[in-house]
Amino acid sequence: MGSNGHQAHQSGLIATMAEMEQWNAPGHVQTPDSLQKDLDQGLRFAHVMMSITQHDAREGLVFARSLAELLVSKGLIDQQELEEMMSCIGRQLDELPTPKVRLAKSEDKYAGEHTVLINCAERLPLCKAKCCTFSFYLTEQDLDEGIVRWDYRRPYWIRRRADGYCTHCDPLTHRCGIHAHRPYVCRAYDCRQDKRVWLDFERMIPNSEG
Repeated sequence: MGSNGHQAHQSGLIATMAEMEQWNAPGHVQTPDSLQKDLDQGLRFAHVMMSITQHDAREGLVFARSLAELLVSKGLIDQQELEEMMSCIGRQLDELPTPKVRLAKSEDKYAGEHTVLINCAERLPLCKAKCCTFSFYLTEQDLDEGIVRWDYRRPYWIRRRADGYCTHCDPLTHRCGIHAHRPYVCRAYDCRQDKRVWLDFERMIPNSEG
């Protein structure tokens, strides 16, 4: 792929990401057609990223091989030394952490024994649903249901809006739009000792800067 092809893929990636940002907009309603569009856009994003990665990898490989061949042919480096160094660098790279798709395992989220009971409705005007700004990744159960929306750029983290809130959190009332199907993490979370949310839970004093 030449530079023009690479630029075209980059433009496609930018356009795809711009469309993906619309999913996070307040008032976005999921319908069967929009779900299909979400899937199509997610696959398109993955394919564009794959093409860019393949292009960049090929360019890097061509450069590295050309440079190595040139240095060996001019006698500036020894072939055996080059192979030993390649093996050493390869082992170092194998030890580096690599980005991974994050998917949690949990108990059945609808089993009530792990659900923490907090008077959220009474506290929402004070805490502004601070817990709905926290980032976490979903479970296999969430994906199988297909209700909770995840971030296509970071599988399978909860999708958040530009303001940092969960995409399912109503921007006006701060109430959860999928409360009956909310993830396990949301059900098991306990804000009582979390200083990011409350300076004093019992006296209902929120941490406005947490």
